[in-house]
Amino acid sequence: MRLIMLLFLMFLNIGTIFSQPIPSELLLYRSKKILYDFGEDWKSISCFGPIRFQQLENHQLLSDSLNINTRFSTYFLNDDITLSNFTTISFKKYFYCYFYPHVVSNSRLKEFYSGEEYKRIKSSFNESEIGFSGIGFQNKWAIIQIGRGRENWGTGNDIQLALSKNSDAYDYFMLGSDYGNIRVKYIHGFLESTNEGFNRYITARGIEWSNKKSLLIAFSEIVIYSGLNRPFDLAYLNPISSHIEIELNNRLNDIPSSNEPSSANGVWQASVDWLITDKIRFSGNYLYDEFVLDPELEVGKVHGKAHSFRFSYNLINKKTYALNVFGSNIQVGTPTFRHSSGTNNFVQTGNPLGWEIGSDSENINLGLNYLNDNNFLCSIISGFIRKGEESITDRVFERYPNYQKGPFPSGIVSEIVYIDTYLHWQFSSHISIFSKATLRKIKSKDPLKNDITLQLGIDASWKKLFSF
Repeated sequence: MRLIMLLFLMFLNIGTIFSQPIPSELLLYRSKKILYDFGEDWKSISCFGPIRFQQLENHQLLSDSLNINTRFSTYFLNDDITLSNFTTISFKKYFYCYFYPHVVSNSRLKEFYSGEEYKRIKSSFNESEIGFSGIGFQNKWAIIQIGRGRENWGTGNDIQLALSKNSDAYDYFMLGSDYGNIRVKYIHGFLESTNEGFNRYITARGIEWSNKKSLLIAFSEIVIYSGLNRPFDLAYLNPISSHIEIELNNRLNDIPSSNEPSSANGVWQASVDWLITDKIRFSGNYLYDEFVLDPELEVGKVHGKAHSFRFSYNLINKKTYALNVFGSNIQVGTPTFRHSSGTNNFVQTGNPLGWEIGSDSENINLGLNYLNDNNFLCSIISGFIRKGEESITDRVFERYPNYQKGPFPSGIVSEIVYIDTYLHWQFSSHISIFSKATLRKIKSKDPLKNDITLQLGIDASWKKLFSF
């Protein structure tokens, strides 16, 4: 009965349209990423993602009509299942809201669920979460939004470092402005409260320049701050403030102790996206977590840093279909994203906020994308991952005591060879199906093992325009 009532509420609830982020499970999201490689709609590319519906409409504002768009989906991952409903609403030209609840049969479905298991519920579906929702206002030059979700900061497809669409969801406020070739964005939100009573927050600010044809350059700062019973810090409310300036001038609302030597952790990132020719696209991100300013005084120390690069080459670009190949390299240093205060590590509910493999790791891959008439997509990716024992995925709240130079990756290194395949077919205007298969061959301190997962899904959409 509880399940029936929940599904009924999912059907009635309404969310946003034309301004909210597009869920990464949709064919629209995945096809848009591929078409960026071919130079399409570069005026909408932003370093501060995820992709939004409003970008796809080129800022053509809607009428005063009430617009409702809803879709229902079910996904199967091996023996587990998830049900979801994504509903969007826009009204009075500039206002919007959105709602994307999930119910899952197992909390292991992290791609759709980042909450806790409800053990008291005796049902096939014993977890539920609204991990993607919000309300906002947007016109041609400004956007204000408050809600729950995840940010995706950095250029390129699937090479984001500090903030990624693959992280667990969090609550935050977002403010952005568009001044033509220059755009700025600011977020401030709450991550979680630990069992020990440490409150954890996130704030980020960035600026980007784009010629809207072939080149985008961006700079950003992202900060995690925390403290025992620490309240929201007003010092970080200034969108053009700097973490270094705030901390050095003692304007934080938390006083570090001997056990927690610093109460905030900032990283700085430079990004570039360049469509070199109509066939070649280069995307890159370079990130610093800790600077060694004087090597003579800080003997043996290294910068905390990370980088990611991606090249794409277009083999075929016809009106009805497109084919390209790509390769990428991601490397995150051993100490990067960890801090002398462990609650300032770049994690959320036990998982990385950025690249999902975490720190102390590197990845090299090659892949192929095929897109046909925007209704059929096929992707194949093969790669190799090396991961050290100091990775943030295994030491979520462990502090990193120093930045002394050492081997990379550190300690006992796990090696993973993988092949990912993805198919998505929109066989009607309202219904689509997809399949995702993953093969992992893992070599670590444990014996060699293989890991195979198969995911199937189907979704159906419904759209209605109400005029007043």
